[in-house]
Amino acid sequence: MKLTLQEEAEKIYYEDPAAHDASGIAANDRIEHSEISYHGNAIKVLYFPKAFTGEGYALVKRAGETMWRILIKVMEEYYAHEDYRKLFGFPKVLEELILARPHYRCLLPICRLDMFLNEETGEFRYCEFNADGSSAMNENRVMAGVYRETKMYEALNRDYVQRPFELFDSWVRVFLEICKDTNELPEHPNVAVVDFLEKSINTTELQRFAEAFERAGSRAEVAEIRDLAFDGAHLYTKDGMRVDAIYRRAVTSDVLTHREEIEPFLSAVRKKKVCLVGDFCTQIVHDKILFRILHLERTLSFLSEEEADYIREHVPYTAVLTRETAKRGDVRDTARHWILKPQDSYGAQGIYDSSDYDSNAWGRLLDEHADKGCVVQEFVQPYRTLNADYTKTDYGNNAYQQQAAGQKSPYVHSFANMTGMYLYGGKLAGIYSRLSPHNIISVEGDEHEMVSVVATPRKG
Repeated sequence: MKLTLQEEAEKIYYEDPAAHDASGIAANDRIEHSEISYHGNAIKVLYFPKAFTGEGYALVKRAGETMWRILIKVMEEYYAHEDYRKLFGFPKVLEELILARPHYRCLLPICRLDMFLNEETGEFRYCEFNADGSSAMNENRVMAGVYRETKMYEALNRDYVQRPFELFDSWVRVFLEICKDTNELPEHPNVAVVDFLEKSINTTELQRFAEAFERAGSRAEVAEIRDLAFDGAHLYTKDGMRVDAIYRRAVTSDVLTHREEIEPFLSAVRKKKVCLVGDFCTQIVHDKILFRILHLERTLSFLSEEEADYIREHVPYTAVLTRETAKRGDVRDTARHWILKPQDSYGAQGIYDSSDYDSNAWGRLLDEHADKGCVVQEFVQPYRTLNADYTKTDYGNNAYQQQAAGQKSPYVHSFANMTGMYLYGGKLAGIYSRLSPHNIISVEGDEHEMVSVVATPRKG
């Protein structure tokens, strides 16, 4: 089983490391001066690509689309049965928003499903599910452009056609098809891309989506969700554009926290005066409690035998961190290896790895976070690969670099990998590759990224 061209990339690099280092340093400079440099801090991008073979791409596509179909069944069960809704424990205000079911058929228009993929065996396990707040499409676009100018791209291109993922126009096509289900919108609806803009890492990505909507014939604006106005019949942006449809980037937890500040938006949604893509039902997927619920017999009972086996094999065991759970011997046992993380968060924030603590410190951490909206999850060892890093990263105290020991280049280090699958309307639209020199792939864990492409051998 050959899923990526990792070995080929390493071989190409060591054929002329000095030339590749010069190319990589130049590429890093372009990234640092690009539109994905946020507040003076550039995204850390690695030199080698994540080049999926046809077999690798097919595996990822099958994994993502299978999980999407299961998630749709879960969402339908939530709507159909009160006893199932109670398992999620959502506050009344959120449950009411969810139960105001959207008029369109596709309950999960956009998501990014993150998993740990072993590139040698093809085994994989899920890490988390992201819904409407799914991001980094623009990072993929910029990384692909920079990668095309590198010596690595040039070398691989001799034997392979490398296809990056287009994630803007493809989403707009799916979005507009979903809007057609409502039968009340014009052929080219006015679209607002909305968020709490101070929480948006870089509004450039939102603007890129607005431009894609305009290319498709719609009028579009990036709008601060607090500034929307509602006259009882129509929703308007601050600049006076009537809003027919919304691409919601504002995550549900922020909507609930600031709901008193966004009543015009919420009123228009409740009264079905605007088409909201995606609707609040996507919180069913985003909340980490779903990982626990997926393993319950109540869920497995309405899945097919194949789907139930899929859950058992690919979704790690998860438990809500109550005071009772925190006292369990197996949870306090650092040798079992656990991850502690918030039940409803984004940006990979507030994540703890039990292996980083002795038993006493881990026990204190569990007690401090018990009954505070957290879960403990079975740790999944990420697959590690070598890559060349020309960013300002300190590897001096990194305990995970055994794989890189003895490498002939000071730029080559070992990284844990995470594979994110963008699904638009239930179909794989692209792949997002995140890495870290540590085991936790997060901002706190010195997160890096790399361009993802599909590599097809050239004929002849």
